[in-house]
Amino acid sequence: MIKRIGLGAAALGAVTLALAGTAGAAFPEKNITFIIPYGPGGGFDTYVRKIAPVMKKYLGGKINVVPKNVAGAGGRKALNVMYRAKPNGYTIAVFNMPGMLLDKILGKKTTYDIDKFTWIGRIARSKYVLVVGKKSPYQSIKSLRQAKRLKYAITSTSSGSYVGGKIMAKALGMNIKFLPGYKGSAKVSLSMIRGDTHLSLFNTRSYAKWAKGGDVKAVLSFEKKSPFPGVPTVSEIGYPNLEALTIERVVGTAPGVSKKVQKILSDALFAALNDPAIQKWNKKTGRPIDPLKGPATGKLITDLAKFFTQYKDILK
Repeated sequence: MIKRIGLGAAALGAVTLALAGTAGAAFPEKNITFIIPYGPGGGFDTYVRKIAPVMKKYLGGKINVVPKNVAGAGGRKALNVMYRAKPNGYTIAVFNMPGMLLDKILGKKTTYDIDKFTWIGRIARSKYVLVVGKKSPYQSIKSLRQAKRLKYAITSTSSGSYVGGKIMAKALGMNIKFLPGYKGSAKVSLSMIRGDTHLSLFNTRSYAKWAKGGDVKAVLSFEKKSPFPGVPTVSEIGYPNLEALTIERVVGTAPGVSKKVQKILSDALFAALNDPAIQKWNKKTGRPIDPLKGPATGKLITDLAKFFTQYKDILK
């Protein structure tokens, strides 16, 4: 569900002036790097490249917010870069949640501490849809649940699709082999179209794009009401708790960033997401926009960790 928090032109102007005045002498005085933990062309990349120039306006307009792709290790390379960045607010990153919480949930040793990042806000929340390929012998959720062995394409074991897929497989009694290494949703789609794999979870917007050619098919929606005619929801098949599986696109910066700088960045992101240009883009493309500010985002991540920790044994 797309959440719009409307701001009038006067209010937006006031926010711009307030942010510019606050930032003036101290922050920001130079360009801000906005790290994307995946390669060009995917959903995270698209969001950042659309939002970054609008954020500039709400940071005084004298500096640029510069997107930078730092792909590798399922997003962990970007997390390490962000974790080691100077705590001055000049480097921010988009995070894929709950996928990037998985190492913490499983107690794995990492070179970063996910709990220590400074949270700036949430861009969007996306719901899942379970998708199969046209060549798959399994064309319904019933046939998938009856299959002896299924091949499930994922980008990495730190992806939201993997986390959601593991929990779904356990709940629905599906025998799934997860195959990592696919470089983005395009490659995942192609694997199903070719018949190399059987299924995967997509966010609703990505599925709608790949479904246009008729080569992939939705068989289960994780939304409260299915946006696809004839496709059942998880509640309709008796598993309403699976509605909690989402993709959260959140923004954070280095540990130790001051509350003053955190607020400037948070207010700028929030204002950008409510800017008429972004709202128009949201309406045109159907990409969800669900803004949250920094403190609320911190609480969201805490709640996500608690929710997914109950599935720790499954996720192992």
